[in-house]
Amino acid sequence: MSDEPTRLRDAIDTDDGGPAEVPATWVARHRDAVRLIDVREPHELDGPLGRLEGVDNVPMLSLLARASELDPGQPLVLICRSGRRSGELVPELRRAGIETVASVEGGMIAWNLEVLGHDRILSDEQAANSSNLAEAMYRTNGLPEVSARWVAENIGRFRLVDVRRAAELTAHGRVAQAEHIPLEAFMAQADALDRSNPLVVMCASGGRSGRVVRALEAAGFTAVASLEGGMFGWRAHGLPFA
Repeated sequence: MSDEPTRLRDAIDTDDGGPAEVPATWVARHRDAVRLIDVREPHELDGPLGRLEGVDNVPMLSLLARASELDPGQPLVLICRSGRRSGELVPELRRAGIETVASVEGGMIAWNLEVLGHDRILSDEQAANSSNLAEAMYRTNGLPEVSARWVAENIGRFRLVDVRRAAELTAHGRVAQAEHIPLEAFMAQADALDRSNPLVVMCASGGRSGRVVRALEAAGFTAVASLEGGMFGWRAHGLPFA
């Protein structure tokens, strides 16, 4: 046991100044040396990426709330869909006193590709998730929208982007699983995005996200929707936020 934290620390890649990560293949070879926690939402475990047998599922917000219950000396590895959520959790857990913690680089996508050899996982996942989003969308005056409750129940099955200003997140809270990319920065990079990848855009009340979605549809995006009511609608439904 005494060598296990050292083995994980030696495997962590931080050469590029990014988050503390380890390859999926390393985790597969050293499952007995670390505690592996899947921080996805429970419904994601039944999705195209599948689940890992014998791995604890503690969603992102729940893990943060329970950080004090973790053994600070036990080497800990986190996995999510792509590595984004688990990567964000690593510094939070370190601040909470967890000594050796890392994220699986590329998350369950990398696990499927590199460990399981499922080389069609990206196209299979995109097809399933795009169909799921299309079934949930409704059009209000031509604008494709999805409800806040549906978004909460399907987190991880689409890219969720919050286009509000940083000050708004501080003042009104944020959906922990959402990526924050301010409106101007998001639109500047929109041309480089995959137009068929499922995407939900949110803002404060739905006005800005609605304009973004209309522009994206006009540019050829085929699986995009606005979160109805934005952050105000999210909070009105009593959904969890950070």
